[in-house]
Amino acid sequence: MLFPRFRSKQRDVRSDVERLASVENVIVRVIEDVEQELAGLSARIEEARNRAAFLYGDMIEGENPDTAGAAAMLNDAERLLVRGDVRLIEIRNNLAFLNDLRQRTAAESKRLQDYAADGE
Repeated sequence: MLFPRFRSKQRDVRSDVERLASVENVIVRVIEDVEQELAGLSARIEEARNRAAFLYGDMIEGENPDTAGAAAMLNDAERLLVRGDVRLIEIRNNLAFLNDLRQRTAAESKRLQDYAADGE
């Protein structure tokens, strides 16, 4: 045979689309994990903010006799809340990247399917 045989266009596209679907499925699972982390961290931060607000209110109203200890706890809470807020930003950035990647993967799969529909 003078020229090698190649697979059909449909078979090549099907293989490519299946690979992209596999990648997209993994991306979807990772997005779900990241969304759960975001929800959990957001809830923990909100709870910590509420506790810090009560502690601060007690300090202002003089209901806590250990003002030095309460001030130290507030400083720790502030440090942790700042770190939590920074993590929220990182998680949201990760989520935006993953959603973009998912969208690009789906768009490429659609492009391939349209290409296959054009015939040989």
